[in-house]
Order: sequence, then structure tokens, then C-alpha cells
Amino acid sequence: MHTRLQVTPPLSFRSSPPPTPPPTGKKPSRAVTGIIEDIKTRQSGHSRFTDSWIRYPLNEGQYAELLQRVQSDELLWDYMNQKLRYDYIPSAERLVFRMPTQLHEWFIYSVVRDLQHQLRKLGAGDNTSAGFARAVDARGSPTLDFTKTGYGRHDPDAQFRHLRAQYPGVVIEVSYTQKRKELAHIAEDYILGSDGDVRVVVGLDVEYRNSKKATLSVWRPDVVQNEAGEPELVAVQTIVDQILRDEEGNMSKNENAGLSLQLRDFATEALVGTDGLLTDPINIPASTLYLYLEQAEQNVAMLKQNQGAVRETKPWVRKRQRQRTPPEELDNNREAKFQKIEEIAVAQAERDDSSYKTDSDGE
Repeated sequence: MHTRLQVTPPLSFRSSPPPTPPPTGKKPSRAVTGIIEDIKTRQSGHSRFTDSWIRYPLNEGQYAELLQRVQSDELLWDYMNQKLRYDYIPSAERLVFRMPTQLHEWFIYSVVRDLQHQLRKLGAGDNTSAGFARAVDARGSPTLDFTKTGYGRHDPDAQFRHLRAQYPGVVIEVSYTQKRKELAHIAEDYILGSDGDVRVVVGLDVEYRNSKKATLSVWRPDVVQNEAGEPELVAVQTIVDQILRDEEGNMSKNENAGLSLQLRDFATEALVGTDGLLTDPINIPASTLYLYLEQAEQNVAMLKQNQGAVRETKPWVRKRQRQRTPPEELDNNREAKFQKIEEIAVAQAERDDSSYKTDSDGE
């Protein structure tokens, strides 16, 4: 799949400034209206959705309209950008709301913790690799917004970024049946939208209903020549659905399977150079990924069945919450405070006015 080489400067991690609202007389499309209602339902805490990956067909014009409409409601705009995890995938013309499951969170945490541990071990030395490793850390899931260059907006599951880099070098996504359909599009957006500064996109795919199968996929940037002999930046899937666990739940017998990275993968070429340094291995074998997934599933099952350890003795008669100020009392106190401030301001203004008149009369 050949795609044009992007030469635009990198964007910020933060979301783009909200667009100008459309004319109030324009009637929103049915698709946009439905999505806005769903966002409001989520905001109120009464969402009817339970899936971890909610998809809406939405072309780029409708997506722009959605942002414009939501911006007209300040609270809704803040909720959408600060609380809601979502992706817009232009190449698939799809908006997605993310709702990570407990299994999802347990699994990704274990993988991130393992990579952090290896980075810390490398950072304990005093050579070039150590200094570089100390500057790389997990950054949670800050938004990666490539809207202005046509590569959408995404809230990744996890990412590792060098302190001096604009974009993360490594991005990790955990996917299920629905998300798997968009994962290649998302990986391409990360790589092309960052002009190849995202060096590795890791996809960990987990079946959770009718199969125990789990696979690993990896995408990396590459520059190839098109038919006209021009260089083009592309996203290449270098590992395709490598088995970590089969459908019956058995661990992969492939001893070479697993996640294999180098330290230089964790930052842009502008920081690592092209001299072949920073090749220290950072690996998680398939057996370890299998173990992390098994542990995550066991922990989730234990919590759902209320089988976790709890204290047996409760040496208290009742529980006392902190004293709360009634909303009415709080509002009255605020009103009185504001009224007093206003009275002081008025009195000061009258004194100033009187002083001004006296001075003027004396001139």
C-alpha cells in the first residue's frame, strides 16, 4: 500500500483548537445528531453501550460538522476532549469510542511495566545507551492528533516517548474482534501522520468470546519507490498475526515468537541517528506475553466472582464520611461573599469618583 510522503511539520500531542461553529441555521445531519446524543448520554453516566469499541460510519465532512456542533456546548466540548477516549479514522471514514475493559487494562499494564523495567536496566549504566534509555518512558495515552494532515485523531492504549521527541517512538494497541478491523488503518495513521517518527506500532489481539486465540502484529515505517520512481513513505506490517496462544488456549511452541525491539525504536531518527548505535535489544518472548494474558484473565475472573481476599474482622460499629457542606449553604455563602465584594467595589468607585470631582473642582 503506497501513500504519499508527508513533509508537514509535526503537530502537538494535544487536540487541535476547536473549529469555528457553523451557522446556527444549518440543520445537523442525522448521523451527527445521533452521535451527539450518545455523547450526552455518556456524559450523564447512562450509556447504553457495553462494548469496548463502538463504531460509527462518518465521513470527514460529517466529522468536522460533529466537532463544530459539540463546540457550541462548552461542557460537552470539554467532556469530549478531556474524558472521552475516541478515534477518527479518515481512511475508514469511521468514528470510534473506546471503552477499555478490565482485561484490556491488566494486560497492557503488564506489557508496559515489562518494557519500563528493561529500559530502567539499560539506563543504569553510564554509556550512550544508558543516557538515551533514561530519557524514554511510558506516557499513558495522550491524544495523537493528525487531523490537519489527513490522518485522523487517536487515543492509543500506551506509548513510549523520548523526552525530546514530538511523537512517541513505540505505540501499543490491544485489540478485540471489532477493533481488529481498524487496527491496520490506525497503525498507518500513526506512522504516516508522524512522518515516520512513530517507529513501531504493536498490536496485541485477544479473542474473548468463542476462542482463546491471541496474536501479535507489528507495523514499521519504510520508504519505497512508486511506479514513477519517487520515494513514498509507507506503513509495513512486519509481523502478521503471530500466534501467542492458540484457539484452545495453548501457548505458542514457536521459540522465536514474541515482541523484539531495539532501543533505537523508542525515538525519532532525528535523535537516534543513522549510525547503527542504540541497538540494545528489548524483548518480550511469546511465553511471557502468554503469561501476562493468563494472569490478566485470572485477575478479572477473580474480581467478577468476588473471590479476592478481603479483611475478615471489622473493628468498627459504623462508617463515618467526611462532613459535607450542603449545596444550598455553599451557594448562600458564595452569594454573600460575592455581594460583599460587589459592595466594596461600589464604595471604592464612589470614593474615587468623589475624589476625582473634588480634584477637578479645585483645578
